[in-house]
Amino acid sequence: MRSLIALLLATALTPTAGAEEALGRLFFTPERRQILDRQRLLNIQDTKQVNEDPTLTINGVVTRSSGKRTSWVNGTAQNENEIAGGVAITPQMRDPGKVVVQASDSPAANARVGETVNRNTGESRDLLNDGRIVVKRAAKNRQ
Repeated sequence: MRSLIALLLATALTPTAGAEEALGRLFFTPERRQILDRQRLLNIQDTKQVNEDPTLTINGVVTRSSGKRTSWVNGTAQNENEIAGGVAITPQMRDPGKVVVQASDSPAANARVGETVNRNTGESRDLLNDGRIVVKRAAKNRQ
């Protein structure tokens, strides 16, 4: 009995090899993590490039609990007070699915999520190009 207790105490007090290894950070190298920590500390954001394509597709709008809004344009996130590629996207307060697109060299255009705006003309079109989606439902057997 004493030998069993001694064995249990010896194994409990012996540090394991896995406990000595630090887990470290996941997903990023230490250098990249240090850059991200510094950017967060100094409130520096990565610059986002928007191509010079004359069409902009409004992919989505998110309003956070803080009230700050982010729009996705051509698959790239853009904050509400940010001008990327000479284009400002301003989500509407009263209609969260609608934005105002203001390019530096063209008139402002209104667009809804899912529409594409031509920066040169200010005209917006839905992704169906004035087409329709028709859903035919199967007739239910009523008894």
